[in-house]
Amino acid sequence: MSCIKENTLRQQSQTLFFFGSLMDPDVLEIVLGRPIDQTLLLPGILNGYRCEREAKESYPVLTPYPDGKANILVAHNLSEIDVDRILFYETGEYDLIPFIVHQGLNKLEAFGFATGEGIQTSRDTWHLNVWQKTDKVDFLPLAQRFMAGYGKMTIPQALIYWDQLVEEFDDLQSRENKPKAVI
Repeated sequence: MSCIKENTLRQQSQTLFFFGSLMDPDVLEIVLGRPIDQTLLLPGILNGYRCEREAKESYPVLTPYPDGKANILVAHNLSEIDVDRILFYETGEYDLIPFIVHQGLNKLEAFGFATGEGIQTSRDTWHLNVWQKTDKVDFLPLAQRFMAGYGKMTIPQALIYWDQLVEEFDDLQSRENKPKAVI
C-alpha cells in the first residue's frame, strides 16, 4: 500500500471491512488488543466478489467474481491504533484499498484488503463457520503470539516471525502425529 494511503487512513477514524478471520470476534479482539464494541461491527455484502481459500493455507482471498456476493463485516470508527494493529496482522500480503460495500439498503465506501500479487487460490469458497470449526482452535494461540510482536518488529520481520510460528506449530503437530497446519 502506498504511504500516502496508509497515512491518510491512519489519520482518520475509518471504516474497514473484513472477509476472513477478522470476522471472528475472538481473533479481532486479539488483533486489536482490546475488547470490541459489537455495535460498531455490522454485516454487509461486497458485490462482484467472493472469498476463496488460499491454495496452501486456510485463510481466504477476495477474488473478483461477476455474480458474487461476499459476506463481510463492516467495522466503523476504528482508531489509528486499531488500523495500525490490523495492518501489522495482515503483514503486507494484501493491499488496503477502498471498495463500495452494501450494508442493508445503504452503500458506503469502506477499505478492505485486496489480494496482493502472487497469492493463488484453491478456487474453493471460504466460509467463516467452517474455518471456526476446523482451524480456529489451532489459530488463536498463534495469533496471540504473533500479535505480541506488534510494535516490536517491522512487517518483513513479522512475515519471518509468522513463518517461524507456523513451523513450530507444525513440528509440535508432527510429534503428536497430527496433521500439519493449513493456517
